[in-house]
Amino acid sequence: MLVKLTEIRRGLRGGTAVLNEIYINSTHIISVSEDAHANQNLVNEVARLGLIEGVKFSKVILSEGNQTRTLTVVGTPAEIHGKVRKKQILRG
Repeated sequence: MLVKLTEIRRGLRGGTAVLNEIYINSTHIISVSEDAHANQNLVNEVARLGLIEGVKFSKVILSEGNQTRTLTVVGTPAEIHGKVRKKQILRG
């Protein structure tokens, strides 16, 4: 099942952060943990990005075959877990 998350990215040289909406396959998630580094470093950019004050960020590690990919996403690990576990019913 695809899960919609909001990724936060910085340029290669640590430029300004941007938000990116992504859809990931929930079966490829290896782990979700709080990203304390992002929580500290993005405090000043939260308002500019249009996020509410006090928002938390999580680190999501995905399996991509023989490699892993690490994403920083908006939300606590519990919020991300809730999105992954949520059953979606298609209505036609």
